[in-house]
Formats: sequence, structure tokens, C-alpha cells
Amino acid sequence: MTLLPYVGSVINLGNSFSQATRPKNVGQMSDLIQEYRESTDKPTKDGWESFYNDRIGLDKIDIATDKTWDYVQRIKENLNSLTRDDVYEWERDLIIDKTFSGLQVQLDILEMVSETGDYRLSTPEEESKGIDGVVDGRFVSIKPNSYKSKREAGQESIEYDIIYYKNTKKGLVVTQ
Repeated sequence: MTLLPYVGSVINLGNSFSQATRPKNVGQMSDLIQEYRESTDKPTKDGWESFYNDRIGLDKIDIATDKTWDYVQRIKENLNSLTRDDVYEWERDLIIDKTFSGLQVQLDILEMVSETGDYRLSTPEEESKGIDGVVDGRFVSIKPNSYKSKREAGQESIEYDIIYYKNTKKGLVVTQ
């Protein structure tokens, strides 16, 4: 399968928005592929397709395709109305607003959790290793509370102490 540049990314985005290939729609792939491998001495792609068709049904691929296609069409429509000014505003928001507020939140958190008053943001080299700052002599990573589910699911591993935060109406709430 050969796609033009960027098209795969757009399909992936449409699939992500539509949630078309979630287990409830197409089956739990990790379980199904394991079940297939256990059912044969010599797994093949054709054998897998036959197994999937018998257990789930290839019509599920058509259903997932339709869901994703709907979102790809929405993306195309929105891209057709996109202007350079929209892109400029997005870039400005990222570079100015989000960078400032994100780094300010990190600095505020480091100050809040420091027991000695010794804290700083990471250097570019430290940042490339997943370190957001140094507090009381130890490297830390700063993540929103929502990150806990990724970590607990084993989707990501950070070797430094993690400081979690949540932005509330009353201000920052920090946990370690």
C-alpha cells in the first residue's frame, strides 16, 4: 500500500477521532492475534485474515472504514476553509501563550514543592531526557494528573520522580 505524503497521518487522525478501530468495534486485536497464533503451528497473514473473518467478520473493517472516512471528509472540509491567518494564530498560541504558561506552571510547581528553596527549570540537555526541573538536588518530571493513567497502563515509563498537578479554579494542586 502506497499513500501520498501526509495522507496516512490524516487517515490515522480520522481513525483516532472516530474511534473506529477500538476493541468494541473490531475486536481486541492483542487477544485475537494471540488466539490465532495458538490455533496454528504456522501463522500466516492469509490464515490470520481467515481467522479474523470467522471470529469477528470482515464486515467490521467496512464499518470501521465508513466511520474513519466520515472524519476524513470532515477534516478535508475544515482544511479547505483553513487560512494562513489561522495557522499564524495557532503557531503564535503555541510559541507564545502555551510555552509561557507551561514553563511558568513548571516553575511555580518547583517553587511550591521545594523544601530548601533550591530549584530550577531543566537545561535543554536535561529536557531531552524527560527532566523538567531540579528541585532540592533531584531531577523531576512534571506531568498533569491525567498522565497517571498512561503510566499505570504501562504506556510510558519515566525514570525520575514525577510531580503531578491539576489546574483548578482555586489554583494549582500538586501531588508527588
